[in-house]
Amino acid sequence: MKYVRLKKRAEFGQVFKRGRTYGDRYLVLFVLYPGRGAKTRVGFATQRTVGGAVQRNRVRRRLRALYSLYAESAVPCGDLIFLGKKRMLDAPWTELQQSMRRVLRQAGCLDSKG
Repeated sequence: MKYVRLKKRAEFGQVFKRGRTYGDRYLVLFVLYPGRGAKTRVGFATQRTVGGAVQRNRVRRRLRALYSLYAESAVPCGDLIFLGKKRMLDAPWTELQQSMRRVLRQAGCLDSKG
């Protein structure tokens, strides 16, 4: 499923500043709940403490792949930013899937099938 991406620094800043936070040991989800009729927009980020550019890009690629597994069953819930932690680099894929599912459910962005 194709989804709309957050790209501008100002958009990221709004979500980081005003959004709610849900997280676990592998990732943090920032959610800025919308007004009526707004589409879900998604952004992916990492902190510089994750490592160099190669490691940060790897974490973002993993986040995008994980979200694509749940994008079909996600309900519209505003602007989302997934922030990957350093632990994602060495974590098994199955644990990352569980982590993504858990965080999306906490935020109310996943329907009952997901």
